[in-house]
Amino acid sequence: MVNLDRKTILGLSSFQFMAMVRRGLFYTFLSIYLNVRLGLSVTETTLLASLTMIANSTSQTLVWGRISDKYQARASLIIIGETTAALGYILVYFIHAYMLGLNNPIAAGYSIIGGLTLLEFFWSMSNLGWSALVSDLTTSKERGRLMSLFSSIGGTGRILGVSVSALMYNWGGEAGGFTGGQLFYFASGIMLASAILVWISTRDSNKVEEREKADRAVSNQSTRASNSNESNAFHWFLVSTFIVGLGVFSILQILILYAKLDSPIGASDLDIAMIRNSSSIAIIVTSLLAGFLADRIGKKKALGFGFGLMVVTPLFYMVAQNATQMIIINGLNGVARALMTVVGYLVASDLIPAERRGRLFGQYNAVTFISFGLAGTVLGGPIADHLISTGTAKAAAYVTVFQVASAVTLIGTLIYAMKVKPRTRAHAKS
Repeated sequence: MVNLDRKTILGLSSFQFMAMVRRGLFYTFLSIYLNVRLGLSVTETTLLASLTMIANSTSQTLVWGRISDKYQARASLIIIGETTAALGYILVYFIHAYMLGLNNPIAAGYSIIGGLTLLEFFWSMSNLGWSALVSDLTTSKERGRLMSLFSSIGGTGRILGVSVSALMYNWGGEAGGFTGGQLFYFASGIMLASAILVWISTRDSNKVEEREKADRAVSNQSTRASNSNESNAFHWFLVSTFIVGLGVFSILQILILYAKLDSPIGASDLDIAMIRNSSSIAIIVTSLLAGFLADRIGKKKALGFGFGLMVVTPLFYMVAQNATQMIIINGLNGVARALMTVVGYLVASDLIPAERRGRLFGQYNAVTFISFGLAGTVLGGPIADHLISTGTAKAAAYVTVFQVASAVTLIGTLIYAMKVKPRTRAHAKS
């Protein structure tokens, strides 16, 4: 078992749970709200992901990673980031409601996009602090099992978020969950709860400080920094992860718009929740096994298998004929996402020296988030909008996006297979 006390594990896992609840709330039905109710185009809708993730990744790399390494203030970053974002969500809602009152739906849509982008700049300190803190507190053997647990807990949180979003989306009228503010209030509440739980679990920082000092001492004895081969492998890892993410996430929002079409799927709001939740259920189960699988067959092979699944699932979406088939296929996508999340973190941890965790985890998180954010705006959205504007049926346009996503993911997978070799030295314990 992991050598952490239950209080610390509770605090770390609560952050992952709450973060996934928030994402389930806003990244499932908000794209439908922006596109169908407020009239934004597919590309404009994807700005929600792209601008927020650019803000997230930029701030992690240029600001919070440096602060984290300089002051070793991991838990403080989590608490401040969660609290700031919780209060900010309420402010974003009031601005959005004001724009709706002016009968300007486009401006109302952009008020959400702009507001959440600004919030993401500050919330990202939480994500950076959490990634570095988990690595600080664990050894390589512990990390796999702990990340499996956290990813599984996160999957449970995503299910809760999607389910609440499905129930509250039309609460009090069409899209009442957003127009009435219920979903904003819910998200704010869970982030405040997350901040409180992390604060309670990390008040006794002596053990944390001792573990960090020991980690840095081991790192200093083994090597002051990565050697040139490890540095090269880490940067190729970032490149491959970015390209795979660009392919995978280019269809994330389009998948829901495709499923909502009358043909071939014709999904209801409940069907959409089930499609999303099938992925989360698969993430819960697979995450519990991912660390063991990585130890059994090797981290590189396990992550490569996950990338391979990412290549084929967009092709399966193309041939689905009903919501049940989409649920099954998206479950397979969840298996791949779990491997990408858990094993990807483990590979990054192997390649990052302890004394540079803040900055390099900032780069890793930045690459992951910016590929998530840009994918729909630079790839999926423009392709779909262009084809629709030239007279192509929406379903056919979305199918083309699935094909492109598969091809891009394949390129990233090949780069990973050829260029990345995780560190395997006996003394690499960080």
